[in-house]
Amino acid sequence: MSRLFALTKRELSAYFFAPVPWVLTFFFLLLTWYFFQWEMSQAYVQVTYAPVFMALDFILMFLVPLLTMNSVAEERSRNTLETLLTAPVHDWQVILSKWLGTFSFYVTMLVPTLVYWAILAYLGYDIHKPDAGPILTAYLGALFLGGLYIAIGIFASSLTENALMSAFLAFFILITMLSIGVLPFMRESAPSWMRDTAEYLSQNLHFAEFLKGRIDAYDVTYFVTLTAFFLFLAVRSLESRKWR
Repeated sequence: MSRLFALTKRELSAYFFAPVPWVLTFFFLLLTWYFFQWEMSQAYVQVTYAPVFMALDFILMFLVPLLTMNSVAEERSRNTLETLLTAPVHDWQVILSKWLGTFSFYVTMLVPTLVYWAILAYLGYDIHKPDAGPILTAYLGALFLGGLYIAIGIFASSLTENALMSAFLAFFILITMLSIGVLPFMRESAPSWMRDTAEYLSQNLHFAEFLKGRIDAYDVTYFVTLTAFFLFLAVRSLESRKWR
């Protein structure tokens, strides 16, 4: 456990002392603020910042691949990965520490968005809005969504030495998962099992349930199992160096 903690601390330090993650954080907050202001400017405005969460799937689809693209690929290109793996650590500890470090930084990115809640609480004080329940479940969904995206990004980064290629691969996987939940419904002739499978694999449909204020074991299981699955694939990708 101490080795995992040390590796996680190493990864988190790399994020805090590198310029790119902070640039991505700036754009993340800029985009969420844009959607928040857009909601506030509408004539039918309600005391909610649901649009911020509704756009989160789209925003993270672009930012997370850029955030994770160097996690393994850069170490491969600099030949520092072999040095790391000669230390008394397991492959799964290396991958898990990269996920934990990136996820911790992602949480740091989310924290400033709480100011939107404070603003709405002030505006809706007289009518006791916004409701805390849906906002808390939305944040929980955002954590699950980000965790899955990060796992996919780390898996993509483990496949190549080229950081930009890893970002492209991660984006391709994410856009495929998003699209697969929509395309089969465009054809009424598609078998029901195909539509059900596509619906299950589409991350935005599961995330949408959290935005409705629901915490369903079905959706939690989806995020946990797929996150674990992509981390497992990343570990296997790392182990494949031994077969070459």
